[in-house]
Amino acid sequence: MPMKKQWILVVLVVLTGALVLAGCDSSAVTPGAEPTPTPAATQSAAPAVTETPDIASESPAMTDTASAAAAATDSTLTVSATESVKKMPDIAYVSIGVRTTGATAQAAQEENARITQSFLGAVKAQGVAEDDLETQSLNVYEDYENPQQTVVENTYRVTIRDIDTVGAVIDAAVAAGANSTYSLSFDLADRDSVYMEALAKAMENVGNKANAVAQAGGYAIVRPASITEGSAGYSAEPYMTAEAAAMDTGSRAGGATPVSPQEIEVSATVTGTYIIK
Repeated sequence: MPMKKQWILVVLVVLTGALVLAGCDSSAVTPGAEPTPTPAATQSAAPAVTETPDIASESPAMTDTASAAAAATDSTLTVSATESVKKMPDIAYVSIGVRTTGATAQAAQEENARITQSFLGAVKAQGVAEDDLETQSLNVYEDYENPQQTVVENTYRVTIRDIDTVGAVIDAAVAAGANSTYSLSFDLADRDSVYMEALAKAMENVGNKANAVAQAGGYAIVRPASITEGSAGYSAEPYMTAEAAAMDTGSRAGGATPVSPQEIEVSATVTGTYIIK
């Protein structure tokens, strides 16, 4: 066979093989056709990994929530303690006044003013300061028993800072014409400081009481959960009523009206709640 024909034959064989291979390629994509998806079974998926949370790396909010939940299950003990402090009074208050009647309101008022000035002067002569004389009330009204008369009442609150002169002040006021609304009460000039003293004692006592109760039940105090202050207590007895003062003063031939003030008791209450274990 001539050489030229042999080369033509070889080229034809190569071209035919290439065409056959192209027709058998199943992965070729025809333009405009949808791509064939790869089956899910042939896809390789990475395995899921579950991590155990590290307690030490938890956020503060999570830690606080856990602490609050634990605290809610704590056992608690609640006790109260009341303590009082007694002191002798160092100040007195007298309510005293003048009652007058007249054919007219003006006449009753003029008479009342004259007597009031007289009794106030007598009170100040016993050492009561001007600032310790306070008008409590001033009333003008028709006399119910005698409609032709008008009544005027003028009442003062007198503060006596020297307890030893209380009887003398009352006597001087009555002698000068004071004739209505007698009353006397005693107090502590600095009651707050006495209350704080009682409160400190109550605070100490409530802690001791909590320890005693806890130990009796086989527990121990961990720490206080809350401390609450209760209402304050105060007790003092008045010296005498209006009628007693008038009768006693009128029946005495001389000397000051005796005054025997009693101790004033100031109390405080504290309630404590404690965590126990």
